[in-house]
Amino acid sequence: MNDTTKRSKNEPVTPEHENDVAFAAEMDELKRDMHTAQLADWVQNNRQQLIAGAVAVLIALAGSSLWIEHDKSQKDSAATLYHQALAAKGDDKQAMLELVVKDYGDTGYGSLAHLYLAKIGDSEEHLKALIHGAGSTVELAWQARLDLAEFYLSKGKVDEAKAQLAESVGKQYEQLRHFLMAEAASDAGEKVTHLKKALDAKSNDAFLKARIESMISELDAAS
Repeated sequence: MNDTTKRSKNEPVTPEHENDVAFAAEMDELKRDMHTAQLADWVQNNRQQLIAGAVAVLIALAGSSLWIEHDKSQKDSAATLYHQALAAKGDDKQAMLELVVKDYGDTGYGSLAHLYLAKIGDSEEHLKALIHGAGSTVELAWQARLDLAEFYLSKGKVDEAKAQLAESVGKQYEQLRHFLMAEAASDAGEKVTHLKKALDAKSNDAFLKARIESMISELDAAS
């Protein structure tokens, strides 16, 4: 227990106590001064590192701002060229879409151009670009794999088609995948199995669903 606690509320403050209080206040101030001096000394000793760090932060902020502006400019230019390509006719359309792929392949418009070119150009090349391209979404890659499998089936390349269909896709795409697997199957039992899986899958295409039901009925009647 300190002197202040022991002292009665009515006990007069003595000069000795005043000196103790003053001394304690001076010590507190001295400690603050020492802490400030140590901090100032640390700043002085590390000034170069602090300046370098501040400069690095400013450079990073400036670089980030420039990158964002450049990215926006790239997307705007890609969008303009893509829509101009859609409005073009004949060979000009294909040439402009290929330019979108060449100059803006890492943007979403590059993927859209690949998707369009798969219909009017080299289907295999552009569908593979969508499957493996860094700019493609997962959904685009799934659709491209199914389109490529369908392309291979139309060319009689059954093994190549099966290779594209071997991996599962999102549930929105499973009906078409199993339908194509049924198309690729050489055995009637395997064909029916995939058609039934296709029928059980989520359906987004009423025409495809009706076709699957019709094929199952025909196979059942033939067995």
